[in-house]
Amino acid sequence: MGKQWDVEVMTGKANLEVRPTFINKGEIVKRLVASHGTDKGEAPEFFICLGDDFTDEDMFRALNASGLPEAHVFTVTVGASSKMTLAKWHLLEPSDVISSIGLLARTETTDADLGSLAVVEGKIPEEKL
Repeated sequence: MGKQWDVEVMTGKANLEVRPTFINKGEIVKRLVASHGTDKGEAPEFFICLGDDFTDEDMFRALNASGLPEAHVFTVTVGASSKMTLAKWHLLEPSDVISSIGLLARTETTDADLGSLAVVEGKIPEEKL
């Protein structure tokens, strides 16, 4: 690949990403958005991207700038709340991702699921204070 295209090497949290400089997660998001009706004026009803590494920031940037209605777009970072990110939503733990997806899918939930729900809705239940 390095002989055919210029490549970029990125060291992530638990990965090494080698990619052509013209492609990244942001470019993939742009292609997904375009292929699902935006060129026909039919925006996706719901679009969510989650990531826990700086290699996901291209994805968040592209989705935030996609022109899709804000109410339809959820960019979610996972990890410490102090990290700098372009994501508009935040979950603390990978287990919160699983709980949140379960809630979105309307599966049965337990009290443990309330933590991620609180973060997604932007409020903390009183019993957790």
